[in-house]
Amino acid sequence: MEVVENLKHQVDIPQTIKEALGLEEKEFFNLVEKMADQAFDDQCTGANPRYPLISDLKELYVLAYRGCYTDAAAFNF
Repeated sequence: MEVVENLKHQVDIPQTIKEALGLEEKEFFNLVEKMADQAFDDQCTGANPRYPLISDLKELYVLAYRGCYTDAAAFNF
């Protein structure tokens, strides 16, 4: 993950969903359920080696919103 974080800095792209979309936390949490459902229903999700739960997807979105990428290591991908 450190390599990805360094690359984001080098190419000057937003570091978090919050930065990328400019969503306040309340707005984000109003949308996260819908986003997780859409990600779960995406045709590519079934091709993943580990089929995620919707709760996994929500947690990943929250981590990406807050920029807590090291916490994503808790998921055994």
